[in-house]
Amino acid sequence: MAVYKFKVYFEDYEDIYRVIEIKSNQTFLDFHLAILDSIKFDNKQMASFYMSNDSWKKGQEITLEDMTENPDKPVPVMAKSKMSQYVNDPHQKIMYVYDFIECWAMMIELIGISTTENPKLTYPAMVKSVGLAPKQYDKVQKFGAVDENEFDEITKNYLNRSDEIPDEISDDEADEFGLFDNGEGEEGQSSEGGFDSEAY
Repeated sequence: MAVYKFKVYFEDYEDIYRVIEIKSNQTFLDFHLAILDSIKFDNKQMASFYMSNDSWKKGQEITLEDMTENPDKPVPVMAKSKMSQYVNDPHQKIMYVYDFIECWAMMIELIGISTTENPKLTYPAMVKSVGLAPKQYDKVQKFGAVDENEFDEITKNYLNRSDEIPDEISDDEADEFGLFDNGEGEEGQSSEGGFDSEAY
């Protein structure tokens, strides 16, 4: 039985990766669960694999659940798709997308094939782990959400900076920003729309 060795890494964090070995007769569902377990993500979200070429162009999709409405063109599902059915290149590349809202994208590369199994391993098996995986729902913070402690810190910093802002602005400083005109229009006449500093 052939054993595939894959390097799996985050699209946004290439220095964080896992090496997972899986038998050729196991399914993409087995692979899907092994990936999630290796990065400590839950398995509550939808996911898909995309068989890709050397340029990472997405090809055949293999999904967790077939959500298409076209019975004539069903999408292969992970539970019924064996690895050997789709891995046909010694340098096979696969795109993996988990949670289509958070959109975690991972790159998968075949880096080795063995014809013998390791009796000490239960496949699929993570045989190497490099880097700490990001938190599964951490992407929300990229869009401005902060926890209570972070909010207090931001507020404190803002108040400290506001102490440095002068209460009043001098006429010279205001003039630099064009708040006052020179009292003359284009023809040397008084400008009716000018800012009258004496009125304040």
